[in-house]
Amino acid sequence: MKAVFDTNILIDYLSGIELAKKELEKYQIKVISIITWMELLVGVEENSHEEKVIKFFLNQFKILNLEKEICEIAINIKRKKKIKLPDAIILATSIKENAPLITRNTKDFTGEDCNIKVPYMLS
Repeated sequence: MKAVFDTNILIDYLSGIELAKKELEKYQIKVISIITWMELLVGVEENSHEEKVIKFFLNQFKILNLEKEICEIAINIKRKKKIKLPDAIILATSIKENAPLITRNTKDFTGEDCNIKVPYMLS
């Protein structure tokens, strides 16, 4: 099975949350947007141990760059929904890949969005 993962699920995994680990283990093909890759790395110091750990972790994912098709889908999403452009790009990536988006972000991604999976919530 294939899935696209939102940044919050990967942050949960890196923070040691067991529910995130279990969710990741369900999928043979793990995909992220280049946006998620950037969001995970932007806050860490260059050449730090933390950066190396995150990059090693990210090696298991297929990372999709911003190509025209994803951009066009994201534009259409953004025109219809009041969400931030990075979230529209991440959702567009899941649509392009025809795979569910695994996320905890119920504010921006709702049941009306096709293929959204909220595997758990944190209190």
